Amino acid sequence: MTSTATAHTNIALIKYWGKKDAILNLPTTSSLSLTLDKFYTTTTVSKNDSIDTLILNGQNVDARKIQNFLNILRDELGTFDQLTITSENHVPTSAGLASSASAFAALTAAVTRELALDLPNETLSRLARRGSGSASRSFYGHFAVWHEGIDDKSSFAESIAAPDMPIALVVAEVSSETKKVSSTEGMQRAMTSPDYSSWIQNSAKQFLDIQNAIITSDIEKIGYIAEKNALDMHALNLTARQQPFTYFTQETQQILAIVSDLRHKGILAFSTMDAGPNVKIITTLNEAPTIVNHLKKEMPHLKVQTAASGPGVTYD
Repeated sequence: MTSTATAHTNIALIKYWGKKDAILNLPTTSSLSLTLDKFYTTTTVSKNDSIDTLILNGQNVDARKIQNFLNILRDELGTFDQLTITSENHVPTSAGLASSASAFAALTAAVTRELALDLPNETLSRLARRGSGSASRSFYGHFAVWHEGIDDKSSFAESIAAPDMPIALVVAEVSSETKKVSSTEGMQRAMTSPDYSSWIQNSAKQFLDIQNAIITSDIEKIGYIAEKNALDMHALNLTARQQPFTYFTQETQQILAIVSDLRHKGILAFSTMDAGPNVKIITTLNEAPTIVNHLKKEMPHLKVQTAASGPGVTYD
């Protein structure tokens, strides 16, 4: 018997950047995301008589991280057979496009379906959080919030009752190579910044403000808040007392400058970035083509895609 699930990646508009409990993946702040239709992971699980294995995009790969996560699920759900995990990842890996979010959400969904467990999304999101924090949000379409919580049970994601709106993300892919500083290591360094406590306080306010903007379908305000939150997050990396660093490249900075210039010309465009050099530009479906054309004109070799609001987890 096999079970298959598909989960879409999400982009945090209010960021998660730091853990108060590394073992449980409990974040220092609550976060808010938009699920994207363009990028997703489809995962199939089947029984394996010997050892947990991972086949990613047709290649056998190191399965240790997956094995550790499956053992967490066994502790939570009860012992189950060794599994072969076959995963097709339609998003660049480890480049700041949240590939781990869709990967662990799809895996959690497929495993629980294989075990014939009918669990609510809140429970699934809590389980997936142990593999990747951002995976908790990928069970939901459109907008989702991940509550930081105070313990394992209270740190989960849920959907926001948000109206439909023509929000779009123009994804400018600077690099699909594995980043030199992993998200886990980056968070640890950022938390040594003298500005970290202030960032937590500001993020809490932005978390509330952006929800109000979502309820009123104010995409411009959503973009403004998200851009400020993201740039402040990346500033922590530069001001870390322990090995300061940046994910920005020369191309990243060029894109950020282009976005700022477009906005001054009256085009709705705001930047956000996760842990990597790639830039996501918050805009509307109507204005996205203008941004794409401008980026291609200024940076002909840049890979650019437009994503709209995407669905939650689905099963085959």
